[in-house]
Amino acid sequence: MVVEIDETLFPDIQEVLMVYLAPLGETDTEPPPTDDGIGIQINRVGGHDDGISDYPRVQITCHHPDPRGASKLARQVRNLMDRIAGEAIVVEDEPKPICIDSCRVDTPPEAEPYENPDARREVAYYALSLQKPWRR
Repeated sequence: MVVEIDETLFPDIQEVLMVYLAPLGETDTEPPPTDDGIGIQINRVGGHDDGISDYPRVQITCHHPDPRGASKLARQVRNLMDRIAGEAIVVEDEPKPICIDSCRVDTPPEAEPYENPDARREVAYYALSLQKPWRR
């Protein structure tokens, strides 16, 4: 009996979300550069997998110099996250488009203190589920 070992990797959820949220502005895993201070920071902050599905928890921080701008950007992100399930997200170096099975809001966007007095940030947490891309 021959057992085939599946070496397919789970997609990097940070990369997937950077591609998906890019239409709203600059995305990265770091705060935006100080040029204009506007950007979307995406970080995986936990979760687990069962070998079939990955269940990442992500923190999405919206940076903006204006409190209203930060709030608006965070609400736009939430709208896109509410609609992410079932979308085919094309990520460079992935064998197939990535499809998120589900997304729920763990903590809705809320303002957080920030050490830079000339910038504001809104932070939200999302719990997602996704599978590995199917083999070619």
